[in-house]
Amino acid sequence: MSKILVTFNCQIGDYESNSYYIFDKKKSDWGYCKHFWGLTKKNKLSDDVFWDDQMMNAISVSSCKNITEQEEKNLRELGIV
Repeated sequence: MSKILVTFNCQIGDYESNSYYIFDKKKSDWGYCKHFWGLTKKNKLSDDVFWDDQMMNAISVSSCKNITEQEEKNLRELGIV
């Protein structure tokens, strides 16, 4: 069974970084962002870029990639996800 590695672009104030999360099933960009940040409402900043619930920070999906269970295990062992 394959998993989906999602890379998020998180903008928190002036700081920008990437975060990674593994999902069991395909979702929309909004679905991924909602799950990852625990968002309760859909506040769009621009196309597929969403505000957090306080409308202070932004998140978007940078990439989605199917990975194998072995790749998932390796990423977890390395502390990436």
